[in-house]
Amino acid sequence: MACASNINTFVNYSVSYYTGTLPPNTYTVTDLAKWVSYQSYLSPYYGAIPVSLILGQWGFEMGWSGSELTARYNPGNQDSACGYSGSYISGVTTPGKRLQFSNIKEGVTAYANLLIAGYKCVATAYSTGGIGTGTGLSRACDALSKGYDSAQAESSSYCSSSSYAENSSSTKRIWATAGYSGLYSTISSTNNTCLNGFNYIQSTNPGLTGFSNIVW
Repeated sequence: MACASNINTFVNYSVSYYTGTLPPNTYTVTDLAKWVSYQSYLSPYYGAIPVSLILGQWGFEMGWSGSELTARYNPGNQDSACGYSGSYISGVTTPGKRLQFSNIKEGVTAYANLLIAGYKCVATAYSTGGIGTGTGLSRACDALSKGYDSAQAESSSYCSSSSYAENSSSTKRIWATAGYSGLYSTISSTNNTCLNGFNYIQSTNPGLTGFSNIVW
């Protein structure tokens, strides 16, 4: 699939996970995004999240840099470990940038749980707007950026001391303060088929050795 060179390098970047034996398990960033999408497909919540959006958010957060991802194993730049094996880096105060996970499994699993259970409006927006369609993707990107979607019917308090309805600007839950301006246009660009070619929900197990499905 064709893509801008930096994006193509990022989505095909190899990430290793050591389980105590050699050689280590190795996955591409796209493999990891498929696993997250598959977890959303298995979850008990309404809707699911496309692989393309996950790749796009990670790319925006990591500056399309694979080495940035493997430096902290925190692909979404989340600021709380949410019960997974993470720690704050001494001397770093920037939210998101200060959190590191012990390995890629911990980081990606923490991200999946937070996105799916904590930001339910994203899956709702994609599924309500139309799975596999530009409208669905656009609406999901908008929900991730703004922190809400009008169709969201179930609130969330996952990994938070507060509960968010996520159905209006007054009940939003923001992932990134600056939002994700340009996320949809980047993913949907005809020059970025290595992103928009994955505008679907992963409904079969991508088979990442060492990873276990989230127990909801």
